[in-house]
Amino acid sequence: SAKLTCCPSRKSDQLPVTGLQFRPSDRAEMLYCLASGPIFLQRIEDEANVVDVMSAEEDNEINTLDISEFGYYFCTAGKDRNIRIYDWEKFKPFSVLGPLTEGDYIGPPEDTLTQHGKRIFSVKFSNESPYHLVSGGWDNSVKVWDMRTNQVVKSMSTASTLGPKLCGDALAIKGDLCVTGSLLPENAIELWSIKEGRRIAVLPYESPKLRGEYVLVVKFCGDSHVIAGSATCHDAQIISIAQEKVVSRIDGFRRSVSSLAVSNSGKVAVAGGAPYISFVETMTTPFFLET
Repeated sequence: SAKLTCCPSRKSDQLPVTGLQFRPSDRAEMLYCLASGPIFLQRIEDEANVVDVMSAEEDNEINTLDISEFGYYFCTAGKDRNIRIYDWEKFKPFSVLGPLTEGDYIGPPEDTLTQHGKRIFSVKFSNESPYHLVSGGWDNSVKVWDMRTNQVVKSMSTASTLGPKLCGDALAIKGDLCVTGSLLPENAIELWSIKEGRRIAVLPYESPKLRGEYVLVVKFCGDSHVIAGSATCHDAQIISIAQEKVVSRIDGFRRSVSSLAVSNSGKVAVAGGAPYISFVETMTTPFFLET
């Protein structure tokens, strides 16, 4: 286990860490944010444990951040429904994707095709295009954005239902595939085609009927598996995409599984949840995926 300490400057900065990611070009640098708005950059190997407060979104609650694999920028999103694209050199947003109004959207339903109606909980850059990203939140929608026009180019849903209801980092991208996890009692894990904007599969999550699935976080494990964590089942489950069945699990958690990480090879997955992860102190249970 290891422990890193934030250096909050305000009482409100005692709120939780809501986004945490290593910089792809430098694995010794970690970017993270707090719900209260500040964004930090920290070097893991720095014995002095120096943290740089790089930016702050004073009037926003940040729920998520992501770093582009192409290395040019990172983004944040949260309560105010905007996605801010930051430049790595200046650490200031150079573009904002999102609504023109503040608060939850209460206008015509058709206008929600071009913006999120409620807070955003997850945003991911495309790993195939430097110009596109995907976001999802509490408004039952997943949207594909084009950063060249700052516009939504696709909104994913099914013919009979609304899109996913995200309440955590429950969105992951692998090429054309997007997997989402919803805070719903059943059919919570869905697999989507980004190009076609349609659902192509519903993946299982094994849960007692009285608890329900209620997925908080989801990731791809390589090309053939998905791992998901639940708010009510107190475990993380590894699911085969081709077989559409649970093949293994990480259990022993007392409460929700709220965070997941997967190695670049896709063979090692780590789940975090109380009491195994708290703030930025990590005590994790690794799972080695059989090849």
